[in-house]
This record gives sequence, structure tokens and C-alpha cells, in this order.
Amino acid sequence: MLPSDSPFPCHWWGTSLENAGLGDVRPDVGTYGRYEFDCLPPIPFEMRGDFDWLISAPEHADHSIGEEKATENAEALPRLREASAHLEIKLPEAFTKFMESPALQRRVQSNTDCFLDLCSELVRLPTGGGYLVRFLADSQGCLFWYLYLTSDGLDHAVVSSPEFYGTEVEQWQDEPLNPAEIVYSAESFEAFICRFWLENEVWYSAWQRTPMPTIGREYIEHYRGDGA
Repeated sequence: MLPSDSPFPCHWWGTSLENAGLGDVRPDVGTYGRYEFDCLPPIPFEMRGDFDWLISAPEHADHSIGEEKATENAEALPRLREASAHLEIKLPEAFTKFMESPALQRRVQSNTDCFLDLCSELVRLPTGGGYLVRFLADSQGCLFWYLYLTSDGLDHAVVSSPEFYGTEVEQWQDEPLNPAEIVYSAESFEAFICRFWLENEVWYSAWQRTPMPTIGREYIEHYRGDGA
């Protein structure tokens, strides 16, 4: 789904990249900031749904997003497939490929200890139509990422919100949900994983003072305007 087709405002919830020299565009405003989507550098790979760009990346022993709830996610995926089939909505192939692959998941780390947290059902949006499938959660429960599927299942995007959308059994918020908090974050699931992965690689390289990968340097240069 292109940003221009999104029913939600476009923003990128992410962590500060001040440590990589981007304090002017990615200042530290807390655990997460809601940064300008239009200022984001382009995704540096062709998105074909196969994650070829990730397969050759190193695995991470610590802070990978698939560790926390590996068993629960493996159990939730077949139930999610069944729920989507009941609604005659096909889940994006890139989404199921990633959720089925611990090897891919081990290559994605999170500097805030985010973890995959797959919802077993499609949750209908309170307004506007379409469905949400939660797949990623902040470790402190202050931010969540969702697969957004149109009502006909023909298009998708990744959206994020500080509010929790899940099954009735999971629901823990007492306050009414506010759909206005939902923002568009990426044009596809693979594109979201790519940017999330890359920004964490940049952050960890700067924090650990290890050599910055070439693709990380290029991302920083684009953000500064040097790579346009």
C-alpha cells in the first residue's frame, strides 16, 4: 500500500539515532519518537517478498526479536491462517514466510527489546474498515506494530499504535481504543522489517563502536541529504 493510499497519517515510530550523528533529524525524545515519514531514506533493497537481502546478514545471539515468544508465535500462526481463511483474506506471503522462519527472525535485533507477538486473529478496525494483526510489541508495552489488511484482503501495510489491539481474551486496556492513534509505518511487511532491521544495525554499530556497515553509512548519508 502506497502512503498516498493509506487511510492513516504517515509517521515512523522509532528510536533516536543521535548516536549515529543524526540528532537533527532523529533526536532523542524518549524511548521512541514519532518521526517524519517523508524524511525517511529509501529502502535500499528491492522488496520481492523473499527476504534475500536478510538471508546473508549475521544472526544475533542477543536481542533478536524472535526469542521471547517463539513457542507462542508458532502456535498462533496456524490459528491465524485459519481465521484469515474463514474471512477469505489471504495473508501476505512475505508475512507468513518471516513468521515461519526462526532463521530470519534471529537476524533482526531490537535495541529496545521488542519481540514478535503474533495475534491469532484478525481484529476488525473500530472505524474505516479493514483488519489489524498484531505481530510486534515493545518490551514495556508502550508501542505495537500491526499488519493492516484492507477489507477485501487485496492490499496491506504496516501500521503502529501505542494502543493494544488483540483478541477479547488478550485485551487488557480499560480505556476505549482510539483509532486516531494508528499511523502508517511502511508500504509492506517486508519493507517494515527491512527498515527496522537496518536502523537497529546502525544503532548497535554506533553504540558498540564497531565498523559501520556500508549500507548503514549510506542510510545515514541519505538522512543527512548527502546521498540524494
